[in-house]
Amino acid sequence: MPGKTLENFDFDAVPMISKAQVAALCAGDGWLRHGANLILMGPPGGGKSHLSSAIGLGLLEKGWRVLLARTSDLVQRLQVARRELALEAAISRLDRFDLVILDDFAYVTKDQAETSVLFELISARYEQRSLLITANQPFGEWGKVFPDPAMTLAAVDRLVHHSTIFELNVESYRRRTALQRKQEGPGRPASFATPRNAGRTRRDKPAAE
Repeated sequence: MPGKTLENFDFDAVPMISKAQVAALCAGDGWLRHGANLILMGPPGGGKSHLSSAIGLGLLEKGWRVLLARTSDLVQRLQVARRELALEAAISRLDRFDLVILDDFAYVTKDQAETSVLFELISARYEQRSLLITANQPFGEWGKVFPDPAMTLAAVDRLVHHSTIFELNVESYRRRTALQRKQEGPGRPASFATPRNAGRTRRDKPAAE
């Protein structure tokens, strides 16, 4: 996401996240070479998408290959590949990325076809290539994503086996800023000046053209 960098991420708002640890993750060597995962969990508006994008950008700048995708969008692409009998090839093409970032993981529809391709992607990258996942729900609620309990358990097991988990359990940034604006009161209405109206008062009438 454009503009989502570590420099403008508000670490003070998420004291449970260490800036030094995130900076170390942006080097990539210690985890991407081993196919480890990174999981960012917490309620909406806590900064998960911003942080995942910032980490992805930091890795790109270090020369790593990164794909950032909304989970539902990538799942739809993989479903199309399955219908065309090309799912294995589509997942294999993702191997060229050292890291695939799946944003809004738990927003995937609880549909057997969707969750099946998602599970196959997780399984294919297990211990081979890394995933970064952002999710609003804790693992205990992932049964809403995978319709089969055994599949849920297997997916979580593969994801957490070699992973770093950040829990951003903070108040929504969007809610905080909205409340701050409300406390500050209504702002002064903006005024605009253009060459056509500069110098006019509100009672002036435009000159005939």
